[in-house]
This record gives sequence, C-alpha cells and structure tokens, in this order.
Amino acid sequence: MKAALTSRKFHRYLGLVISVQLLLWTVSGIYFSYNDITEVRGEHFLIKEAKNTVKEREKISFSRAKEIVSSKTYLVPYDVIEIVDEFPGSEYRKVNRLPLYKVEALSQKQEEIDVYLDPFTEEILLIRSFKWRMWDLMWGFHIMDWNERDNMGNIFIKIFSILAFVSALSGVILFFTSRKRARVTSKNL
Repeated sequence: MKAALTSRKFHRYLGLVISVQLLLWTVSGIYFSYNDITEVRGEHFLIKEAKNTVKEREKISFSRAKEIVSSKTYLVPYDVIEIVDEFPGSEYRKVNRLPLYKVEALSQKQEEIDVYLDPFTEEILLIRSFKWRMWDLMWGFHIMDWNERDNMGNIFIKIFSILAFVSALSGVILFFTSRKRARVTSKNL
C-alpha cells in the first residue's frame, strides 16, 4: 500500500514538473497546424515571376532596394537599413551572407513587414512579419531553445522528453495496478 502511495506521489509531482512544457508543446503544435507555412514565410507578398538567374553586381543603393521591393512584392517600402553584423537568434539567422538590406514595408492591411534583400544580387532572401515572429517564438518554446531557436538537440528537450515518457509510462502502470488493487479490495469486502 505504501509503495502504491509513493508511486502515485512520484507520478503526480513528475506530472506537475513537466506539465508546463507539455502545455507549451501542445499549444505550439496547435499553432503550427493552424497556420499555413507559406504565409508564415511571407510568400503571399511576392509577385509571381519567372526565376531570374542571380548575378553578382555592385552594391545597390537604398533607393534601388525600395524599387526592388516595390516591383517584386505587394508591399510598400518606406525605409532601408543595412545589416552588417550577425546576431544569434535574429530573424535573418538562416542567411549566411552579409551585408543585407532590411527593407521595412507596409502591407495592404498596414502590417509592418521586413524584407531582407541581398544588396549585390538584388535577390529577396526573407520576408518577416508578425506571423513569422509568432511562429518563431512558438518554435523556440517547442524545441526549448529560447535564445537562438535552432538547436533541436539541446539538453532541455532531451531531459523533458524523457521525463514526459516516464510520466506517461508511470501513468499507464498506475492505471492497471490501481484497477487490479480495486478488484482485490472489492472481493475482500
């Protein structure tokens, strides 16, 4: 009887410890399943055109960067910032070439959208919006990498996934041992 009480307490407190992360995994998974990844990436802002071969040129001006965004997207650019430094966890972290131009623009719904442009090839590399930032935040919660949001093999996710497995397994064991114990107790009455 005392062993059953101890295993129930273990299961209860283990569940309490991992429940927050399980909730974050569930909420982020729901968010992923209800959002179209092409919209998250901002592909719906691009004007469909034939693929051009990208040629390296001299660095373009800020005004030319605005013209490119105006001609290749449905967005209205209003400012350009040159990015020369890489920051861990930045929204342009998947781009391995610097400098970049961050062209700040507005959508037809007046949403603030950032378009990342290669200033030498004139290629639009990334489009970032609130929807993408929310996706990125949820991704960080999901993989438990809150800073850089790229490391799926970090120690936190390994520990919590093992704890979630142990919690589920102990719950199943408790379910069957409790039913067996309940049958034995009812026969003795």
